[in-house]
Amino acid sequence: MKNQFVLVSLALLITFGAAQASAQTTTQVWTAGWDNFSEPLDFGRSNVKWSVSGSRKLTVTFTLAKATPNKLYQVGAHIFCTTFPPTFGQFPTYGAGGGNCFTLTRQGVTQSVVAIEMGVVTTDIHGNGSFKVVVGPIAAGTYDLEFTVRNGAGCDLIGGGSGSVCALDFQSPGPFGTGTTVVVP
Repeated sequence: MKNQFVLVSLALLITFGAAQASAQTTTQVWTAGWDNFSEPLDFGRSNVKWSVSGSRKLTVTFTLAKATPNKLYQVGAHIFCTTFPPTFGQFPTYGAGGGNCFTLTRQGVTQSVVAIEMGVVTTDIHGNGSFKVVVGPIAAGTYDLEFTVRNGAGCDLIGGGSGSVCALDFQSPGPFGTGTTVVVP
């Protein structure tokens, strides 16, 4: 019985390790957003990292370095689309009412998108901070998206902010309309 337990435990560890190893992490840099080009950021040390697991979950880590100290930055994504469901994993999609995406023109480019707000990076006294989120499970498919960082917190949320709080400070990959492809098996 002891040997069977050890073998089962070892098999589970190997399976879990293989699943973790198969989720390759992609690292992308931030570029200046379309609304607020004066917001500080060390573009060399700031990034967004993401990976997709076999369980159809997207793990995203938003990292900011030398941004404004003691500030809240709302993080999320724009998914380029023509139609889209009302949710992306556990997050509601803003702009997909009735399944239609909304048209947005920024940096001289017009695209149809939905917005997903995922959380908040809180910076320390040096302007450094990060936020990690696991989204999912997500419906299998190919998604063309850009990751976003907004000037504050509460944009597109019930009781949340508007105006300058919704200004887009940083995007990845950028400029607007340049997406990254995320494949969920």
